[in-house]
Amino acid sequence: MGRDKLKRNLQFKPRCIRFTTACENNNTIQLLHEEMEALYLMDAKELYQADAAKEMGVSRPTFARIIKHARQKVTMMLITGASLEIIDEKEDIMVMVPSYETDTIVQSKPNAPFLVIYHIENKKVLQRGIMENPVYKTDARPGQVLPQICSKEGINYFVAEEIGIGLKNALLSKGVFSMIEESLSEEKILSLTSRINNR
Repeated sequence: MGRDKLKRNLQFKPRCIRFTTACENNNTIQLLHEEMEALYLMDAKELYQADAAKEMGVSRPTFARIIKHARQKVTMMLITGASLEIIDEKEDIMVMVPSYETDTIVQSKPNAPFLVIYHIENKKVLQRGIMENPVYKTDARPGQVLPQICSKEGINYFVAEEIGIGLKNALLSKGVFSMIEESLSEEKILSLTSRINNR
């Protein structure tokens, strides 16, 4: 009898899980979440294989096998025109929201003095954290600072009232999706994330 598979550390939350082509091919290739995570770590975050394996909580040979299978599946999608579906196993979401206050979200712009981090699962806030925003203190450009913080904190979504194209692209390069929403509240963030999980 084979060993039970160890639980992988999955940080990436795919925004889209189904991809179709214009080709007349009714086949669907399933990309496991661990394979999507491997692609994210190697090709989006540009980590070395040893570092990516460590982040994912697997051995280097196991990671090498996972990334090989992932790249083969994406290649087969491109070659055959089959659809691709990501099996999304990540049930929790990490959301970052800039704010001028610590107890409520006020004027949520990227240069606000605080960054509120929500750890959400099953439409409930598991944890809420506050950190000072270096953009506010140093007058740095949001696109140079915030993506690094989001990557370090394992953020999946950055939500604010306004997000410039430079910041949006810099966040996306780190695997962080951005959402523009006015008059934010904790209830609205919960409703947004429930839509993400039910897509």
